[in-house]
Amino acid sequence: MKYLYLSFIFLAELIILGGCAPKPIIYHSEASLPYFDRSTKTNFELIKNDNSTHVFEFGVISAKDNDTLSYVLLAPANTGRAHVDDLVDANLSYSIPLLPKQVKEFVKILNSSSEKWSNKYSNMDGISYEFSVAPEHLIVQKSENVFTWYSTLKFYFQNNEKGPMGTLIFGEGLLQYLYRIKNLSDVTDLTNLLNKAMNNK
Repeated sequence: MKYLYLSFIFLAELIILGGCAPKPIIYHSEASLPYFDRSTKTNFELIKNDNSTHVFEFGVISAKDNDTLSYVLLAPANTGRAHVDDLVDANLSYSIPLLPKQVKEFVKILNSSSEKWSNKYSNMDGISYEFSVAPEHLIVQKSENVFTWYSTLKFYFQNNEKGPMGTLIFGEGLLQYLYRIKNLSDVTDLTNLLNKAMNNK
């Protein structure tokens, strides 16, 4: 019994002393590893067209990084907003950037769609235009001859016996926004906004 008592005292002292002992501070320096930094200043301007006959559920924004790189943003409206009337209405976190050469190509497709909008087709013929934009990391090579584009922007126009219709999709994965373009004036209004954004540089 005496030995059991002494063992208990010894164990209690170890616990007490162990709790008071200083804990080691382990530090592994990574200061010699290469680190990178970057800062960006971006100026935004929401492009408006007073002559427009249509109010879009997304905004066309002229942007410039560090006073050198100019581009255009297509930004969906923030949750709870039906339209982008002011810059604060735009959800810039999910905006899609288009470089000038991409905007010019997009405008070409929109112009071609406008030209074919009023054409009448039978059940034996029709026409479609497609325009896609994808960042490099979302273009995946599936095989030697097959590349899959996970587009962040896609415009699709079709005209057949059922009539003309345009579809604009931007975003990726579950965060996609789809807009129907039902009238020729919508196409021309979007074209004018993009041209105005390009001339705003």
